[in-house]
Amino acid sequence: MNKYICTILLSNSLLLCSELAPVTITGTAIDSLTMQDIDPLKEKNEISSKGIELFGDKSKSSVYKTLDIDPSLVIESQDAYGLAPTKARSRGVDSNFMAMTLEGVPNYSIRPIGPRQNIYDLENLETIEYYTGALTPNTGNSVGSKAGLINLIFKRPTNIPQGTISLTTGEDDFYKAFVRADSGLINKYYKFFISMSRADAQKWKGKGDLGPKKNFVLGVTSSNENFPFEIFYTHNEQKRHDFKGLTYEQTKDLDKYYNEDYQSSDPNSKDYYDYWKDDSEYNDLQFSLRKGCFSADCLLKLYGSKYEETSEEGDGIGEVDAKRVGILFSTNYKIDKLNIENGIWMERGWLEKHVEKVSTTKQRDHLGWKWLNENHGPSEMVSPYLMAKTNFGDLKVEAGLKYFYYKEAANDTYLGNNSYSNYDDAVSNGTIAPGGEIGENRYRAWLPTLGLKYKINDTLEAFAKWGKGYQRPYRYSFAAQYAANKNGLRDKLLAQGKSLKSVVESWEMETSNMFDIGIRKYFDNAEVTTSFFYNIHDNLLSSAYDPQLGVDYLQNIGKAVIYGMQIQSNIEPTENLSLFINPAITYSEVKEDINYSDTKYSLKGNEVPETPRFTLKMGAAYQLNKHIFSVKGRYIGERYADIENEEKIDDYTTVDLTYGYNFKNVLFAKELSFQLSFLNIFDEKYISSIGSVDILEDTTSYYVGAPRSITFNIKGVF
Repeated sequence: MNKYICTILLSNSLLLCSELAPVTITGTAIDSLTMQDIDPLKEKNEISSKGIELFGDKSKSSVYKTLDIDPSLVIESQDAYGLAPTKARSRGVDSNFMAMTLEGVPNYSIRPIGPRQNIYDLENLETIEYYTGALTPNTGNSVGSKAGLINLIFKRPTNIPQGTISLTTGEDDFYKAFVRADSGLINKYYKFFISMSRADAQKWKGKGDLGPKKNFVLGVTSSNENFPFEIFYTHNEQKRHDFKGLTYEQTKDLDKYYNEDYQSSDPNSKDYYDYWKDDSEYNDLQFSLRKGCFSADCLLKLYGSKYEETSEEGDGIGEVDAKRVGILFSTNYKIDKLNIENGIWMERGWLEKHVEKVSTTKQRDHLGWKWLNENHGPSEMVSPYLMAKTNFGDLKVEAGLKYFYYKEAANDTYLGNNSYSNYDDAVSNGTIAPGGEIGENRYRAWLPTLGLKYKINDTLEAFAKWGKGYQRPYRYSFAAQYAANKNGLRDKLLAQGKSLKSVVESWEMETSNMFDIGIRKYFDNAEVTTSFFYNIHDNLLSSAYDPQLGVDYLQNIGKAVIYGMQIQSNIEPTENLSLFINPAITYSEVKEDINYSDTKYSLKGNEVPETPRFTLKMGAAYQLNKHIFSVKGRYIGERYADIENEEKIDDYTTVDLTYGYNFKNVLFAKELSFQLSFLNIFDEKYISSIGSVDILEDTTSYYVGAPRSITFNIKGVF
């Protein structure tokens, strides 16, 4: 089973960023389902709000599912409605390593590290921007950009009073109720909106619920020239039971094991369904002010976030209590044809995290700690940047430089044999593991970027860009194994004069060089972008065997090269018909062998796990008077689940159908619409997501995709 840990840790570390257009979701017209635009360092593909309804997440809960038409993304969802965990793979990189921001404010937590993409109501979003490859210095404010960036933009309050109600139902007792009220202008300058939603569903297999999930959002804006501010507050909470993954052997017979799940008959078993569940609460508040200062346009953002997460994992209960505050400040100058922007992002975060070991009984008695950790003070991130862009005739040039500094707080890792069930008592009376005292660690990276776009003629343009990406180290998995002395890890390190402290202090920032080149062709009724990418990724944290110590631990030894081609298209053969055909081909190669558990693994030349060689996304939407029809299909090619390329996962194809009918000015409603959707209409059985259940166990789980599902939505705007 050692290869599973090798697979998990290395594949999670392998970077991949591509020349993928950001996806911007905006507009309402059927003939604007996909629109594209290019800046030197920001290639853009716009999808209208009608495109979201026809091709996106039907419950309007999952950002990733909405981006599923993008050729470079493989969406990994365990249910049809986005209530269960949903991830994305950006050519081999888990979305845990993706940057996500709300109006530029970072969204992330830990266990696992990465964004929480399903805490928003998509009905409240005006725009979703998705970027990979070389990012502009003023984007990607987060713990890293290995898998690109998603930026979410709120739909501002309307100038006239307005109300929106949306009700969605589906199989497995799924429902979502969403309501939003817009105030309209108050005293000429001020307006606000309030929205609330509630969603729930039974698991489609096994016992348990995927909710309730509740959202509340408040937005206030002022257009007063003396004080033009915006305030947004977001609250999300959800209780959810987990799905059980399959073993690799079970994936070979999906007809037999497709509905395999946690059992519900024996509460004295670790496999009891009620011992695998999550309870989370997220609160985000941000304030922004845009005014002239220093003869420039200045933007100031202040924000605070508080995340609380509890996850029951069989014989363990993990808790995360995270608080963050931050500042974003930028200025924009224009000197003739030269545009200059400089700014800075600063953040402080306080984090408590631990995993308690408990009995597999209804009482869930305390049995010690799987991982007990205490941080001393806050961690800090500081990232100033400078960028400039100009035109030389038909040539646009953009260049920038970003500096990323991360100070991780000092912390202590404790031994798990501790009789105190209260966290504060446990750390006050606990014993720090030998070598488990870690001082402050500092990581730094310079991140330059350069982009070019050349207009060849009125219908053809070419672009090229290069940039460096980064990912801050993530110590949880290694610290948890060290605390548990897994396979004698701690004893062997200490015997050779090493420790958790010395290993962590040896780590460097992961970096990558990303090269992109492409062309865009405009036709009378279509536009097509073809892009090529070549990415080199260094200093990847990977689990490797040290023959002198006789032990495996995380080291900066990983290296990978990933390259390929993708095509994005928007075709409108007639006024009422819109099509897209988005294929992608990706070649990935591990560049070095790895020694693991006293064995040399010949990995050089292997493919990166979970990276299909070929993917294809296709769709069409047709409007006939008040009727709208759409179909979306996606093909995901074969991929390996392990770094040794021994466990292959079959390819699969899914197809979704949607029919909608729209009214205008019906009774009290300005707009009234109905929508009926058939998801995975051919009931394809396939493996959607691959991941680890518990980092302290040598296990990999394979999660199946949801079966055929039907949803019905009614929406009114008043």
